[in-house]
Amino acid sequence: MLKHIVILAVPGVQLLDVSGPLDVFAEANQQRGREVYKLSVMAMTDPIITSSSGTRLLADLTLAAPLPANLDTFLVAGAPALTPFIHDEMLKEQICRWSHHAQRFGSVCSGAMLLAAAGLLDNRRVTTHWSVAEKMSLDYPQVFVEADAIFIADGELRTAAGVTSGLDLALNMVEEDLGRETALDVAAQLVMFFKRPGGQLQFSRHGQASLSGRSALQDVQRWVLNSLEKPHNVQSLAMHMGLSARHVTRLFNQEINQSPAQWLEQQRVFHARQLLETGGLAIKQIAAQCGFSSVDILRRAFLRQLNVTPSQYQKQFS
Repeated sequence: MLKHIVILAVPGVQLLDVSGPLDVFAEANQQRGREVYKLSVMAMTDPIITSSSGTRLLADLTLAAPLPANLDTFLVAGAPALTPFIHDEMLKEQICRWSHHAQRFGSVCSGAMLLAAAGLLDNRRVTTHWSVAEKMSLDYPQVFVEADAIFIADGELRTAAGVTSGLDLALNMVEEDLGRETALDVAAQLVMFFKRPGGQLQFSRHGQASLSGRSALQDVQRWVLNSLEKPHNVQSLAMHMGLSARHVTRLFNQEINQSPAQWLEQQRVFHARQLLETGGLAIKQIAAQCGFSSVDILRRAFLRQLNVTPSQYQKQFS
């Protein structure tokens, strides 16, 4: 049976959130030599949708259209500026109507915020773009946000992280529908990973070297960031501040919601990322410059923070 895929694009939509998944499904049609997927772009009301890049899309249908009999998948694409739509009650009602009718429903990128606002993600595992994951967790505490995931399938719900991960999500659905071989052929034709290594936080600039908290905390942070190669720990931070280790730990937890050890590792990994991106140094040298006592400890920190090894991370920039 023909599988109808509908992607809702609000005004200001991120174009790749729409075109990326559509290209994956279209390529699956090519690989099978027949129309497995019928593809439709949906608008709210005006069928002409201006994307965030200024490119205009002509939608096939609007939210007010009658529900099709064979709706397989309904997805909500993301947009850089979704705030005006979060409080649109009519929009949320229509999103619920289409989502409940579809065999699968979900989102690409920040489109998950609209699903959450509509109450469709309560007590569900989801992902979204790393830049809005924390806000989603705070605004919708009943939603289980997994910020590092590229995509998540939870029952009939499908959510993808940021922008290009919409392709990963669509490819996964092709594998569900048509099998591994077809999905592999689609990935090869589109020159994309069949299974992308690591999670989305390896692309994030969140947590980069920055100063936060009260002035005393900023002073010790500045001191550490200027000497990351030294074997800093909570005791050395406490000595620099003239406080007890317990007091320093309490300050970090109160001011930035991290322990000193967590903050130190985050900053060391971020600095190592910068050195790996620019190239020119061996991984052993990078480990030493960032305060890691060995390459193995650097590797374990990368796996904890980014779910990739330093070598895998470096390959993106070589």
